[in-house]
Amino acid sequence: MSRVDPIVYVLRRYRENKGISQDKMSVLTGISVSTIQRIESGRSDMKLSQYRSYLAVLEMSDMDVSIALFSHEFVTEKDVAAMARKFPLRVKQVIVRFLDELADVFKE
Repeated sequence: MSRVDPIVYVLRRYRENKGISQDKMSVLTGISVSTIQRIESGRSDMKLSQYRSYLAVLEMSDMDVSIALFSHEFVTEKDVAAMARKFPLRVKQVIVRFLDELADVFKE
């Protein structure tokens, strides 16, 4: 499985948050649905023209994308795992207990 570029991840999350399906994005950008699927799954790189089309449809700027990346607004599970590897074992154990209890709260 390919790794999705963080920029593409941000664009996809904004698209989803605006309630725009891949089919609708295809119509609005002129990018085929299959190309959007390949880009958003990491199987294909996004061209600059496609990036610009996404920005136009989502009413975003390059700065919006940069802020989302640097503020960790859209953190992936791989990002969390990478950070967790830096902690000593004792801290990891505390985090796991916390997440387990948090999951129980959401089950209620």
